[in-house]
Amino acid sequence: MPESINPLRYPGAKRSLVNYVDALIQANNLQGCRFYEPYAGSAAVGLELLQRGAIDYLVLCEKDILIYALWSCIFNQTDDLCDRIHNTPITIETWLAMEPYRQVTLVGEFPLLELGFAGLFFNRTNFSGILKANPIGGLNQTSQYTIDCRKKKKKIIDIIQGLGRYRDHVEVHWGDALEFMRQQQNHFRQTHCFAYFDPPYYEKGAKIYRHYYRNQDHIDLRDYVSRVHNLDWLISYDDAPFICALYGETGAQYRPFFLDYSCAAGKVRKHGEELLISNLRLPPFPLANAVAL
Repeated sequence: MPESINPLRYPGAKRSLVNYVDALIQANNLQGCRFYEPYAGSAAVGLELLQRGAIDYLVLCEKDILIYALWSCIFNQTDDLCDRIHNTPITIETWLAMEPYRQVTLVGEFPLLELGFAGLFFNRTNFSGILKANPIGGLNQTSQYTIDCRKKKKKIIDIIQGLGRYRDHVEVHWGDALEFMRQQQNHFRQTHCFAYFDPPYYEKGAKIYRHYYRNQDHIDLRDYVSRVHNLDWLISYDDAPFICALYGETGAQYRPFFLDYSCAAGKVRKHGEELLISNLRLPPFPLANAVAL
């Protein structure tokens, strides 16, 4: 797979799906559509489709305030963010000084630049990129891998500057995914729209995400996609019995896919089956393996 065009690193990053979603869009004559990622996270699928020219406009929504702030800064304060990356030392002292930003819950408590940089810093310096985890190497930095082993400044700055050139083709919103999508209904009537839903994992979401889903939240997503009009959609999920039962009577299409990702500084590779669920027919397009970022 080509080199990453994303500044973030996530366990199970969904870059493996880009070719499939690209082919799905073409098969359904949705080229140039308004593309939604209401659980933005690393926004890996939408960003690459935008850079390929497969879609014309990308709409991101993210509930985690640090990740929302990062995407907002990438497209609206590109140079300031890059300067901050260049000038900030990657040390445990910096990590400790920034740790209070993980407690912020409201936009406006701190400047977006501070929050956005914190989101990037914790993602690149924490174990497996998890914002609520401890730093690589531990608080005492006694591991052979230290806090700065994953944060390559020049490469990250280059990626951010490249993404910043798409600012006129991207919207970034903060808030709950389903509430946001309900507010977008008028757009669905006016133009071709496609939504890629990548909700928190069912089985391990609480361990990975700062905002994870309980059973009722997963039910609410199922109810939303079952009733929404004028919107084509695709969901990726971990292959859990609860999820299979949830969508079993909706008439949605299913297709398994396999995701490989690395953790523990790349020494351990994990392999798991996940699900694609859609209101479109899911042809057997080829799926490439994911790569660690």
